[in-house]
Amino acid sequence: MQRGGSLPFRSRKSTAATHLVSPMKSHIAALAAWCCALVCMSGLSGVAHARTDDIAKHPIVTAVHKQDCAKAIGLIHTDVGDNDAPTAFLAGRMLDEGICVQHDPELAAHFFARAADLGRKSAVLDYAAKVGMGEGSAQDFARSGDLCRAAGLDGQGQLSPAALGYACTVASVAGRLLRERLPAGAFSPVGGAEVKVEFVPGSGTLKILSVPNVGRSDAAPGSYFRQPVIKANEEIERSWREALQLVSAPPAAREETHAVALSIDVDMTLEQGRATLPDAQRLIPGDLHFCPSCAQTPR
Repeated sequence: MQRGGSLPFRSRKSTAATHLVSPMKSHIAALAAWCCALVCMSGLSGVAHARTDDIAKHPIVTAVHKQDCAKAIGLIHTDVGDNDAPTAFLAGRMLDEGICVQHDPELAAHFFARAADLGRKSAVLDYAAKVGMGEGSAQDFARSGDLCRAAGLDGQGQLSPAALGYACTVASVAGRLLRERLPAGAFSPVGGAEVKVEFVPGSGTLKILSVPNVGRSDAAPGSYFRQPVIKANEEIERSWREALQLVSAPPAAREETHAVALSIDVDMTLEQGRATLPDAQRLIPGDLHFCPSCAQTPR
């Protein structure tokens, strides 16, 4: 493990990475504490847990907040498969958003796959979006939809896999755009912040159902009124429109008339310190260690 500087990934491909490690399986179990379905599918050997891990105290987050990129990078194992779920997820977000490292969405996909394989729901959704965008693997909205359904979306099965994968990908891209552009303290509390929406893929209609509490600025001298730091609905709609431009709808999505409930991830626990970070450090392109199970999705 490196303790500073750029992260020296090295290529070590395995033929096993192109095959499923086990036949497709799925089962649903009630998780009373969160009232969500857990689904196991091939390519995700861990369960897609509907829980929000507390990453606020993770040493990578602490290092980023202290503007210590060398330390943050040094906490990531150069072999993707040697990282635990929170570390792999944070590494994926760093690469996907250019935090301390060069923006590299394809490499981010392998880290998201590792975290998803270990059961982190948010990583399953981020990885599904990478499959939908064709970043790190061949573009396949149907496989993306299978992953999103494995994470608990569209439990009634109203949407086709491709339409669900498209909707899920748009929501993930919109979340990334919001996390990249919103100021620190945009939502309170920061951890677990998400926007609830309904989306009709065929018409492109978006309905915002709920928004986290918006942060407020300090009151002006002589006033007790604190202005909201953002106009939340405007920012959400703007990012959604941009996401629609970035994600090309497949035919199955253009024909879909059902609405699907989605969450836009605006948890900015990692991103809070990005405004004062030094210039991103460059990773060596194409150098990667990965474990066979990290690059698989249900077929």
